[in-house]
Amino acid sequence: MSSKPVVGIDLGGTKIHAGVVAPGGEILGEARLPTEPDREADAILGNMVAAVRQAMEQAGLGTDAVEQVGLGSPAPLDIKAGVLISPNNLPSLYGFPVVERLSEALELPVTLDNDANCLGLGEARFGAGKGAEVCCGLTLGTGMGAFMVIGGRIYGGPHGAGVEIWCSPCQGDWIEEKVSGRGISRTYAKVSDRRADAREVAALAREGDETALETWREFGRNAAVPVAWLSNAGDPDVFVLGGSIARAWDLFGETLVHEARKYINEVTRNVVRILPAELGDAAGMLGAAALVLPPDPED
Repeated sequence: MSSKPVVGIDLGGTKIHAGVVAPGGEILGEARLPTEPDREADAILGNMVAAVRQAMEQAGLGTDAVEQVGLGSPAPLDIKAGVLISPNNLPSLYGFPVVERLSEALELPVTLDNDANCLGLGEARFGAGKGAEVCCGLTLGTGMGAFMVIGGRIYGGPHGAGVEIWCSPCQGDWIEEKVSGRGISRTYAKVSDRRADAREVAALAREGDETALETWREFGRNAAVPVAWLSNAGDPDVFVLGGSIARAWDLFGETLVHEARKYINEVTRNVVRILPAELGDAAGMLGAAALVLPPDPED
């Protein structure tokens, strides 16, 4: 863990967000660059390095001013080996030793975890879950991720696959197929006979389109299932919903909370706060940085 500023990198399928972060969570400099997922692995690595250089330049710092790098990446990962196994949206990085190669390029030690865990750690440390003994949550986007942060530390399990509930069964399918952008598009197509992505369905709902509104209510009912699972397993103080889909909290949040509380055990139900994330698209980068920041003394 570092007492100096650190670098956090949120590696996504569309963009790379790098930031230089002070121990208290202040962003000293940041940069966003396209990932270019269709290019070869070395080109994506070069984009990560370029994003870090730009963030450090904005912060007015040289490489000797930071000690460590935290990296959040799409799963599945072999965290101990520092390898990306088969991230769906980054096919050229299958089997890529990202920790070794990035560490060599930056001449800094690199710590890896999956992007959902990093979002969760960011929210637990600096956002909606700040001060919670246990913070659980979901990341909602193209797919669905989950996280559990206990005492300020990610619960990853002995093999790095803790809380990977996306492939759990629900109504004859994986829960991710219900609780994701894909799920919203499929539900809307079923009720309207029209195709639209989650952003378009949100816009229609806010215009008063009843089929779009019902699509989001159905999403809230579906999302209540993994919220109840994790709440019953982890007994959290705070449950956080993050990711791009969580921006539509106004459309599904009330339904989700109402439905989830039906299935959360009485002890946890009386104390858990179910909230949207606070940090926006900075959560993943800040959580990646928190992988290598010293523990919060309040945790």
